[in-house]
Amino acid sequence: MKKTKVKTINLGDMNKKEFIYKNQKKVKSRFGGDMYYLFFNDGTSSFRTCVDTTFRNFSKWEKLINNIIKGDIVTGLVVKSKGMIDADSTPRYVGNIYDFNYKSNK
Repeated sequence: MKKTKVKTINLGDMNKKEFIYKNQKKVKSRFGGDMYYLFFNDGTSSFRTCVDTTFRNFSKWEKLINNIIKGDIVTGLVVKSKGMIDADSTPRYVGNIYDFNYKSNK
């Protein structure tokens, strides 16, 4: 009989990971609204997520999308697969890397 390996993920540690916002791209959604591609970096790798204004999870991202600037640090993002952040994550603004008073939790 074949055994399946199960990988355990500690979401508590994952939600503390810091991502640095790089930029965003706004395109027309095929569902009638707008879609935002948001690009982040964790210091070693690049990540992106897609957020559509017609989807339920947009309310989690709306304030961030409208106010975020380059260098802002965001936590609460869950990596779904290589290079992709789960759009159902709950992003939280932590600070900006250009703010000299900011202290990383790393």
